Amino acid sequence: MRVVEVAHPPTVDAAAASLDLAGRVEAATGTPALSDHLRLDLLDRSGAEPPLLVTVTDAGHPIAFAQVSAANEAAVLEVVVAPDLDDAVAVRDDAAETAIDVHRRRTDTDIVWWLDDPSGHDERVAERVGLTPQRELYEMRRPLPHPERATITTRSFVPGTDDAAWVEVNNRAFASHGEQGGWTTDTLALRMTEPWFDPDGFRIFDDDGRMLAFCWTKLHTDTDPVVGEIYVIAVHPDAHGRGLGKQLTLAGLDSIADRGVETANLYVDADNAAAVGMYRRLGFDVHRRRVAFGPNTDT
Repeated sequence: MRVVEVAHPPTVDAAAASLDLAGRVEAATGTPALSDHLRLDLLDRSGAEPPLLVTVTDAGHPIAFAQVSAANEAAVLEVVVAPDLDDAVAVRDDAAETAIDVHRRRTDTDIVWWLDDPSGHDERVAERVGLTPQRELYEMRRPLPHPERATITTRSFVPGTDDAAWVEVNNRAFASHGEQGGWTTDTLALRMTEPWFDPDGFRIFDDDGRMLAFCWTKLHTDTDPVVGEIYVIAVHPDAHGRGLGKQLTLAGLDSIADRGVETANLYVDADNAAAVGMYRRLGFDVHRRRVAFGPNTDT
């Protein structure tokens, strides 16, 4: 018998069961089932705004969950469903619509639903709940090693020393970004507790003693093959026009390849023609699309 439960905040057991399901889905598909932002929101119980969790169980076993978490500009919804369900799409739709309905009854904060490679059916479901495509991300991949290496000198991130300077560069670079903007040193500290965190894979570019750019990499060791991600890359606005984007990307790819990983990926806004063009010139191809469905601002 299937049971749907709504919790805000989620219990420790419900959060753990959801994270376990997300991990199993990622292992089965080779693709992260839940973004870091939402996954860490389930782990961190000290946040000012706990996540909303809608769980679906069958005979006591979790088969799906929908999670709504606060973000920089709007709440973010993601849904994880066991991949072997015959009615996976219907279960996902029900969980998503329940989460959206509960969220809207609790608050007037806008909600954004992220979907991977959305179908026509997905677009119709989103439209039914008043959401339209607002933003599109490409996950791009390429094999390693890259034939070209970085020509700039970078160094490892130093936890406890570089934190404030990094937050300043990050927030200036992503001032209008829905998820990456508005970070604090506490947000960074939570990432640094992750088992994948490696300060040597967090490449920093300084100029005259001032941090101006960085390329933070992350290894997905639970996927087959292991994938090395250009996790966050940014250049301070004061240093735009110096070609640092390409060089920091190469520095990140060097770092990933030097650890024996043969596949790299990154995420980029599809409408960022300059960045997409640069990554294509560096040999990246689109692996999947992630589309954010948000409120229709034309009505």
